[in-house]
Amino acid sequence: MRQSLMNRIAVLAAMFVMVACGNGGNNNTAEQNTGTKFAPQERTSSMTAEQRETAIAQKKAELDVDPIALLDSRNLKISILQPLINGDITENVADHISMKMLEIAAQNGISGLGTNPSIVLGAEINQTGRTATGTAPQKMTVQYELLFKVMNAVTGDVYGVSKQEVMGVGNSFEEASINAANEIKNTAEMQAFLKTSSDRIIEWYNNNVNVLRNEVEKAETEGDFAYALAILNSVPEQATAAYQYVSEKQPKTLSAMLHKQAADLLGEMKAVLASSNDDFNPAVGAYFSLIPMDSPEHAKAQKMYAEYEKKCNARRAALEAKAERDEQAARELQKLQMQYENQQAMAAIEAEKIKAKMEANAATAAAANRPRGLFGSIGYAIAGTADRLFKAFDNATNN
Repeated sequence: MRQSLMNRIAVLAAMFVMVACGNGGNNNTAEQNTGTKFAPQERTSSMTAEQRETAIAQKKAELDVDPIALLDSRNLKISILQPLINGDITENVADHISMKMLEIAAQNGISGLGTNPSIVLGAEINQTGRTATGTAPQKMTVQYELLFKVMNAVTGDVYGVSKQEVMGVGNSFEEASINAANEIKNTAEMQAFLKTSSDRIIEWYNNNVNVLRNEVEKAETEGDFAYALAILNSVPEQATAAYQYVSEKQPKTLSAMLHKQAADLLGEMKAVLASSNDDFNPAVGAYFSLIPMDSPEHAKAQKMYAEYEKKCNARRAALEAKAERDEQAARELQKLQMQYENQQAMAAIEAEKIKAKMEANAATAAAANRPRGLFGSIGYAIAGTADRLFKAFDNATNN
């Protein structure tokens, strides 16, 4: 059974406090940075933790993948390939199939955010039926045979295959194909296929620590620390021999990446601040936490964050003054208070999302430089899997 959403948020909150591991020694909180207390006074929320979790679950009902679980995963990580676009397999249909593969991978304890530059999951698609009814209203029917493969994009090794047949009906062939994609299931055969593939991949990692080390060192020599980090973070905890190397190397590589990206992180922080004004936005704290303390950009970020805190605290104070006599202000204050109660956890989640996007972009860029023939007919690497998933999750939880 998966952990509750609130438990995973608590785990990520702890990760935020322990940010020294991911910030080149920057283990300070916002309060320590500025001397300003951003957190408001404690209040009694009208919702219990269970009620809040239920409300969030209802709002993200149509999203079947939990990004928090993927971010918090120390298990196997893979990259989902988008199926080849051909015939009724439009980009929209291919995207639906990709998301179904991501969902099934997550249900089997595998993170498919696209941060692994070597291990991929894709599908060969063969259309086995395509008909249109002769009755009104006319309906379109399609049938597909999908052959799923987990493989090593570097060596070409195939770790497992699984076949599944699906059918869809719709008002158009594209709609029928989307409905067929929605019929892709996490069957017992799929579970066995992913388990076998995972076992073989773990064995590969343990038997190829030197290959792993050489790839990381090569990437770092070229200054591509995001790619080096993607390689390191793709190693699952179960691969004990390889993971020992990762545990020693990862903090240094992450620190090097954040130092190199400090100017970009500061620029992103400025952009978020410009759009946030005095609204609570955990991304502000996330970017701030990722800018290393010993970088030239940190002093600028610290000043910007202090000004942002001042605006937010002023807004909170104004709402508190109005809350007793203004029902709308009271509701807004309650919402703001709930956000402040979980500000560290929310910032931690945002920080993990930012790092995941960096790794995913680096992994995709590396895959783009490989011969297309390596992937064959199971699809091709695309950027944006993490972005699309996070955007969908944010839209579901904020609406």
